[in-house]
Amino acid sequence: MTIKAASSGRIATIDAALVEGRIVAAFDPAAIAAKVMDEKKIVVLKSVFPETLLSELRDAVIAWGREIEPAPIDDFRGNYHRRRAMVSRLQQAPHVFHDYNFNAMPDLPASLADKLYGLFEPLRQLYNALTSNDVEFAIPDSGPYPHPQILHYPNGGGFFGRHWHNLVPQRLGFIVVLSEHGRHFTRGATVFDIDGDIVDMEGQQMLGDICIWRYDHHHWVSQSDLGCKFDWNAVDGRWVATFAYFDPAG
Repeated sequence: MTIKAASSGRIATIDAALVEGRIVAAFDPAAIAAKVMDEKKIVVLKSVFPETLLSELRDAVIAWGREIEPAPIDDFRGNYHRRRAMVSRLQQAPHVFHDYNFNAMPDLPASLADKLYGLFEPLRQLYNALTSNDVEFAIPDSGPYPHPQILHYPNGGGFFGRHWHNLVPQRLGFIVVLSEHGRHFTRGATVFDIDGDIVDMEGQQMLGDICIWRYDHHHWVSQSDLGCKFDWNAVDGRWVATFAYFDPAG
């Protein structure tokens, strides 16, 4: 097993692999959780998801989004996508990105649902292992539940301003990169502020890696390449998947 710290001292990379639908890492879940929660490190599980899985998923999500009109408001119990160029009401964070939200995956076409489960089911299992939770892909009568999400930061100005989240109930955040730095995009990454240390993940997290981070760190997404023309319909840019866990009713 290998682990190394980046020059910032805040990033630890750990060997991992997708084995029969489960994420197997060189460190046990308790040790990974301790690095994130207690040591306040950004843990990167390396090369977990193969490029073929991610590219097929990305293409399927794009095709679905072209068939479904963008939603004007959020629907936390359904499947929808939104083109956001606004300032968030609660956190007052400016942002420009296109998000695809899959709260009811069984209601999707089977081919798309299967690809989504291929990514998010291993993430669900990993999340449960790291947090000792037992979350399912189901919407309860009350309380938090998972919100699988894919985000596209188009070239030409996609970004997310500095913001933060409450630590509970999520505790740990996941970011999976679905596009390749240097091919699909040249600028843009998640940046964390950890007790005054600025940790820029550009070049630190590559296609198929899972970034695991403590959910209350202040963070932002740096702007995509402004030398490109911005186009909501373009497929290039930075694509990521996140595993959110919250109660939309508060």
